[in-house]
Amino acid sequence: MNILFDSGSEQDPLFHVSPRQRRIALILSLALILFTVVIIFFAHIHLPKLVLFFPALGAWGVLGDILTAFILFNQFRASRIRPLLVLGCTYLFTGLVSLFYLLALTGVLPDSGPFAPNAQTSIWFWCFWQLSFPCGILVFSHSIRKQSDRVPLQHLPRYLFVGTSIVLLGAAGLFLFGTFGDSLLPKLIENGDYGRLLTSGVGPVLWLLSLAAFLSVLLPYRKRGVLRIWIIVAMLAFLLGLTLSLVAGERYTIGWYGARVDSLIASVIVLLALIAEVNKLFVRLTRQHEELEESKQALEEANKRLKELSLVDGLTRIANRRQFDEVLAQELDAPQREKEFLSLLLIDVDYFKAYNDHYGHLGGDMVLRSVASRLETEALAHFGFTARYGGEEFAVILPGHSERETEQIAELLIESVRSLSIPHQYSSVSNQITISVGGFTMRPGEHFNANELISKADAALYQAKAEGRARFVLTGTGVELSRGPVN
Repeated sequence: MNILFDSGSEQDPLFHVSPRQRRIALILSLALILFTVVIIFFAHIHLPKLVLFFPALGAWGVLGDILTAFILFNQFRASRIRPLLVLGCTYLFTGLVSLFYLLALTGVLPDSGPFAPNAQTSIWFWCFWQLSFPCGILVFSHSIRKQSDRVPLQHLPRYLFVGTSIVLLGAAGLFLFGTFGDSLLPKLIENGDYGRLLTSGVGPVLWLLSLAAFLSVLLPYRKRGVLRIWIIVAMLAFLLGLTLSLVAGERYTIGWYGARVDSLIASVIVLLALIAEVNKLFVRLTRQHEELEESKQALEEANKRLKELSLVDGLTRIANRRQFDEVLAQELDAPQREKEFLSLLLIDVDYFKAYNDHYGHLGGDMVLRSVASRLETEALAHFGFTARYGGEEFAVILPGHSERETEQIAELLIESVRSLSIPHQYSSVSNQITISVGGFTMRPGEHFNANELISKADAALYQAKAEGRARFVLTGTGVELSRGPVN
């Protein structure tokens, strides 16, 4: 895809331009016409010879042509559209020929030798310059109307090599012709007066050729894109500059200086348009990057929230069974497992079904939330992990706690839930909500998998409920500790 000129059309990716760009191009074109018309009335008036005026403007014009060619070549590489290669070659060739004109007019070329310029060299380089740009534009217009397929990717280097080679060889040929072969060229200038341009017919031919090039990019009106809009402006400026030069008839007149201004605009206007398009693209990409970062952050937050929801019990807001399985697996595989105790407590709310049956499910939900919050608070105080194991059952993982310490924590959990003072008139062991606790403690160096550890803790819980509930039963390797109701 061509990043500057693509419009989504497979037929012609050069056809895309905004109304704002059309207005700017129209205003600039009208300003150029008005400037040229005003200058024409004073075109023959002589001005002081400003030594730095022409070298400064000429250097900017050459630089503008070369940079424009560079960008167009890169756009051709990106889009593989032949007209861009043609246009890039046109600007490169024009830049080189205008450089020859600048060197000849400013006296930079050697004074002697086969390539020494004479009085006619600079004017003929100017003619070559005025000839090369409209010819290139005519070829460009023809290549657009032809609408040929894109250049195959594997053929890009060959197209670029052939195009630049033709340009360099052609420019070198014109340089030789304008210096070494200057004796073959008719005289067009004498004492700064180049009126013979008109009488010889060379000037009118150049003007008609420029007019034809301007009309070729101006018509048809429909389907003009960013590049073609500014090529129209450039060709208009070029035509107006040529008109001023022919009307002025002499160097260092108002018309001659005005022509240099028009020529500079013709050289740099497409470059400025391309830079503006690249800048807009950069701004758009920056905004899209910011939006992407914002979307990425929002997605990360959503994923984090989703992960939390997948690991948190919806009712009690503590860890669910899935997170319990992950944490238990991590603790069993932890490197310190060989040196530390690991205890697991399974907890059941006593006679919870009876509570649900008589107090309703909303009351039962309130009990589960209250018990879960109290268990989590007490477990965290001892660096433990609490999860809802399922239904009215909870689990507490206590890393680094011995049998004696685990016993104290289990007793604390039972007392803590009892202190909630939640009435339960249908319990067989108390008139308040109570819990039963079963646990197992692994000693350092012992190895059990998760299912084995859960099974041992579950067996202890079963024993606690069988012995009357509202109590804890803790077991470990070679030890079994059972306690009755805690009053």
